[in-house]
Amino acid sequence: MVCSFWKCDPFAKLELMHNFLCNFYGSCLWDLSHASIDDLSTAWRKGLRRLCGLPYRTHSIMLAPLCDMLPLEYELMCHCANFMNTCLVSCNELVNFAARNCIFFQRMASPMGRSAQCAGTLLVFRCTICMA
Repeated sequence: MVCSFWKCDPFAKLELMHNFLCNFYGSCLWDLSHASIDDLSTAWRKGLRRLCGLPYRTHSIMLAPLCDMLPLEYELMCHCANFMNTCLVSCNELVNFAARNCIFFQRMASPMGRSAQCAGTLLVFRCTICMA
């Protein structure tokens, strides 16, 4: 994408990236406590720096506000929180039971429970940003 649109305005590149590369379909099923999430976040930040033409020494905390996005970890947590909420309020009794069992009883024994534990209080504070 960087090679094809190198003449575009940085904001146009960010819009293209947000539309075509930020979906992460299926990410709500990922285990957020897995170490590969950190590797993905690192690669994501490197890509953002390259896309925006920022120096490699730009601090990672500054990337998200500069790009008008949430940090990738928060985006993934919001995807998981929305999925968990949808499952917990589902009218399908099997889906509802499985979600409650994973989150409240199995906790660290299930990927959904680990993601809920990993996100912890960040889900409460940060998902209001996603809903807005």
